[in-house]
Amino acid sequence: MRRPLPTVSRARRALMRLALALPAWPTGSRAADFGFRPPRDPDDAAAADLMRDLAERILPVYQDADTDSFLANVTALQIVSGAYRAAYDSSRSLRDRRQGKPFDGLVERAILDGIYANARMLEADGRLGFAEAYSRSFHELVSPLDNAQAQAVMARLEIPPATYREPLRQAFDLWRAKGSLPEAEALALVRTWLSFQSRRSFSALLPELFAAQNGSRYVAEADVRIPVRGGVIHASVVRPGRMDGALSTLLRFTLDPAEDDARRSAARGYIGVTAYVRGRTHDGKGAVWPFIRDGEDAAAVIDWIARQAWSDGRVAMLGDGYSGYAAWAAARKRPAALKAIATIAPMAPGIDFPMAGQIFRNAMVRWAQEHADAEPLQAGIDADAGPDAVWQALDARWHRGNRPYWDVDRVLLGRRSRLIHAWLTHPSHDRYWQKFLPSAEQFARIDIPVLSFAGYYGADAGALYFHHEHLRNRPQADTTLLLGPYDATSIRRGTAPTLRGYTLDPVARVDLPELRYQWLDHILKGANKPSLLLDRINYQVMGADQWRHVPMLDAQERAPLRLYLDTNGRDDPHRLLPSPSEGGGSARLSVDLADRRDVGMPWPDALRVKEVPARNGISFASDPLPSDTEIAGSLRGVFDITPSRQDVDFHISLYEQTASGEYQLLFDPYDFRASYAGHRVRRRLLRAGERQLLAFTTERVTACRLAAGSRIVLVIGLNRRPDRQVNYGSGKDVNSETIADAKWPVRVRWHARSYVEIPTGKP
Repeated sequence: MRRPLPTVSRARRALMRLALALPAWPTGSRAADFGFRPPRDPDDAAAADLMRDLAERILPVYQDADTDSFLANVTALQIVSGAYRAAYDSSRSLRDRRQGKPFDGLVERAILDGIYANARMLEADGRLGFAEAYSRSFHELVSPLDNAQAQAVMARLEIPPATYREPLRQAFDLWRAKGSLPEAEALALVRTWLSFQSRRSFSALLPELFAAQNGSRYVAEADVRIPVRGGVIHASVVRPGRMDGALSTLLRFTLDPAEDDARRSAARGYIGVTAYVRGRTHDGKGAVWPFIRDGEDAAAVIDWIARQAWSDGRVAMLGDGYSGYAAWAAARKRPAALKAIATIAPMAPGIDFPMAGQIFRNAMVRWAQEHADAEPLQAGIDADAGPDAVWQALDARWHRGNRPYWDVDRVLLGRRSRLIHAWLTHPSHDRYWQKFLPSAEQFARIDIPVLSFAGYYGADAGALYFHHEHLRNRPQADTTLLLGPYDATSIRRGTAPTLRGYTLDPVARVDLPELRYQWLDHILKGANKPSLLLDRINYQVMGADQWRHVPMLDAQERAPLRLYLDTNGRDDPHRLLPSPSEGGGSARLSVDLADRRDVGMPWPDALRVKEVPARNGISFASDPLPSDTEIAGSLRGVFDITPSRQDVDFHISLYEQTASGEYQLLFDPYDFRASYAGHRVRRRLLRAGERQLLAFTTERVTACRLAAGSRIVLVIGLNRRPDRQVNYGSGKDVNSETIADAKWPVRVRWHARSYVEIPTGKP
């Protein structure tokens, strides 16, 4: 017997009758299995029929007190179940209800779903093929929108299907493991499936549709050549089709044509300019030498922009990754027209690239080959496996060999790279790297507003460096930092409900690129400052569904939580104690760095796991927390150690073990070379066989509310990963070491004075 329906409006009752007209299936509690048996993966031939069946089972019982959310979810359920006409009516009802309200995600969903539902309806009626039907539907719903609204819709449409494949696979695995999911998660699964499946049908149609829309809205110049000292910079310029006067300009200085967002900036009422690093053309051709002249070249481009008739003389720079670095490189030159910079996870050369914690990453070779070199990959690996699989195979090939890291480019690329060799020549943060970054004096003179976004999972080190150095040298700096549970990919998109198996708090699902535009509107147009950017530091507390706003992250109200490593116990894991152990014991770890038997074993990527990954490591767990505890900041500590060799690369991870036994990774694992701990400029070798203190601070941040009854789990390992440089501890230049230097396992003993400090936030 179906549950009674709540009192609703006539329109809503009609919609619910449409839903109830579909086959009804018996259901149980809100955490029901709906008779759903997940397919093996999203590309399974049976997946479409299985998802249709799931949508048909959810529809008759779905309820929601929020009418707009109800309409949005019913639309998705109806499309996946094949009720296209009903779905179009539902999406149209939602669009009608949102008239005069902010153009938010619900409206975007209603338009996207309306286009697709109408196209499938026309196709099902036999009047048009899908391509023509989708084109007609697209123009009917997108043409009436203003530039910013149309750009937002098109940005959502061009998200590739592959973006949704992994979340789908994870959801299928989770359902299969649990046997059922709550209705809310079942709805999210249907929505993700719709996003994946629909894009596979219309993605190929988008370039032509977008070109027609954009051609009627903007004036675009594809290959503008800007003279600079000793060369020329290629750029693209996009202006709104209708201008009532000169406008401010948003500039991105990059080496990646995929970052060209000049049109999106024009849609927001700016002049959009994308300029390319010296040597790179607008179509991505040409080799470049990164970092060398970006500051002076970007400053010259800014001066050129300020002289154009369409410019009001004000320029702001935006950038992600490398282009984020370029914004800082320009800011230190202080061109008069530069009024602000807004970056997302900016790259900091010598800090987080091409090494991190002074450990080189093989990823630098891939980055150089894809973004700097003009030569193709020549390493002889089957490229049909896909780019990620190709590079993983190359990492494995490297790891099995017996060559010094000086030869990493020859193994991975099949040739010598002058660029990689130049980087390897400077393993310390010496003058080579320092010259690419603002000096203390230059940081002190950067007096324009600065915005930076960083993530807890590998999108933070560069942003933290720039923010801290700017404030250290200019305490009155107008600088704003936002931190949240994002990684290097998700931080450029935002809004996704999950990240690598972890369900984000609703307040963390923020469209960060859009938030950046809102901040730029505040700086350049006098709009209200976004409420999410209330203070200098704005961070999301995982598990609390809240944002915090503070002037400084380290200036918290409570003392840090200090936990000592248990050196007497023999249990696994060892304990984390509130006071030092007594009795003079030690916790011991031994790792054979020459062992390559695990080269094919994948390293865990998920943020929420059932077993703590402790390969090549030792783990320590605290007692259950007596009450909810909020942490916020960077993990730091002191190791009281006796190492067997003159150097060692440590790997540190921190987890919350919940009362259910699952482990939640609190920040991206941090690797650092002991000989550089606390200082990057000069290497200081350890004293092999002697007891000594090693202080460290992870270049990571996190913020999380740990529930009462949870345990804090610390994992300390020694690096032996195939995707990065291995330090064998001989004391020689690590680039020159080989497996032959691993004559015996590396051993480390931790003594009673070893501890870590976890900064605490509000109670």
